[in-house]
Amino acid sequence: MNELEKANAYISRAKNSVNSKCRLKYHLMPPIGWMNDPNGLIYFNGKYHLYYQYNPYDTHTGKMCWGHAVSDDLISYTGCGVALMLEGEDERAFSGGAIEAYGGITAYYTLHIEDGDKKTEEVYKAHSSDGNEFANHVKVFDNDTLPKNISRTDFRDPCPVKIGDTYYVFVGGKDVTSNRGVIIVLGGKTTGKLEYKFYIGPYYELGDMGECPSYFKVDGKDVIIASGCHVHDRGNDFKNTNTSVFIVGDLDFEKGAMKVDFIKEIDKGDTFYAPQFIRGIDKPIMIGWFEMWDKPYPTKDMGHGWVGAFTIPRELTYKDGDIFQTPVQSLNEYLYEPSAGEVPDCADISFEFFGEGLVTIAGENCRVMIGNDGGVYIDTRFTNNSFGSIRRTNLSYSRCKVRLLLDVSGIEVFVDGGREAISSRIYLEGEYRIHTSGGVSGLKIKGIGGKQ
Repeated sequence: MNELEKANAYISRAKNSVNSKCRLKYHLMPPIGWMNDPNGLIYFNGKYHLYYQYNPYDTHTGKMCWGHAVSDDLISYTGCGVALMLEGEDERAFSGGAIEAYGGITAYYTLHIEDGDKKTEEVYKAHSSDGNEFANHVKVFDNDTLPKNISRTDFRDPCPVKIGDTYYVFVGGKDVTSNRGVIIVLGGKTTGKLEYKFYIGPYYELGDMGECPSYFKVDGKDVIIASGCHVHDRGNDFKNTNTSVFIVGDLDFEKGAMKVDFIKEIDKGDTFYAPQFIRGIDKPIMIGWFEMWDKPYPTKDMGHGWVGAFTIPRELTYKDGDIFQTPVQSLNEYLYEPSAGEVPDCADISFEFFGEGLVTIAGENCRVMIGNDGGVYIDTRFTNNSFGSIRRTNLSYSRCKVRLLLDVSGIEVFVDGGREAISSRIYLEGEYRIHTSGGVSGLKIKGIGGKQ
């Protein structure tokens, strides 16, 4: 029995042992163990195939592999165990992306090896005819061909796109001269041999290491979503250990240069990281990790046997010189009218602020507050967890519409039609009640349940 078979046998045997109290109902989670970055998101043969960084054996990182789930609509998911795992004891399959090629799915991943103080990160690919199990692992790039100022060891998260007859692969990296994050672009006429093309950056917003870059054309603009490690806070931005940003502009693949219009933090909350676009579809839809590094993980601390989830898939649009993000439209098919006065633990809640106002969702001895005091904010300090905070929008709004999604232990807030977003994990107890005060109008509550 190889390592992949052992992992899937363990999952089948142990998954029913997890505590389901805080399990989300319409967000993807691991069946057991630890989950972090989205990997290889792709629509293939009529299904969404969603992979993720995974350690099924414990509630922390370890010998990382790619977990796998499928979906018809990005709201309901079926777990498929492990799809990509390496055999070597010290070999870990770190993050990457996927693309349809040669009648199946080709996954690019980071081969990460740690041997004492020595670390190696290289770009590999593997192939699957049906998306369920990847084989034929091949190294596709020589790190020694990188420019001298680009790190050969901090070089990870390859994410592919095909433009014309060329495969381009975006990789996160570091400029060692400035100690700033960059995005490296590789290219090739086949999936099996890539060459260095150019790099983008360095940028302050990518901290000391760029991670998880993903590219899509959004309403005529070139958009890269990427993450940065150890980005120092700047005003209201970058309050977490790491961050994720939109890099928006015009990318010339032939000249190897990007004219950047703006760089913007994607989500102002404390639980959003490593987003990736879904390949194989025309719409720009991204999904992020619904957690963050270097913070408490209550389901781990409570011994529930699992950590991590995906955010709601978010559709992007470019308008009025800005990027907007809204929950995937298929969520609307799951909405229902709750009983009078009921606030379900899975809910789609909308309202409008006109001036200062406050919306409070309360459980037993705990509450989360969404307010407007010149900027829209979410206050999670009074939920029954150990990492609450106040996080707020960059812009001020005298009047704005707000949509928030609840899902058992998570909340995602979309402000001004998705111009800004704030996400957090919350752990409320008991039946929910909702109160409003001040400049709040048009409160509507929809439950999120079975497909209508």
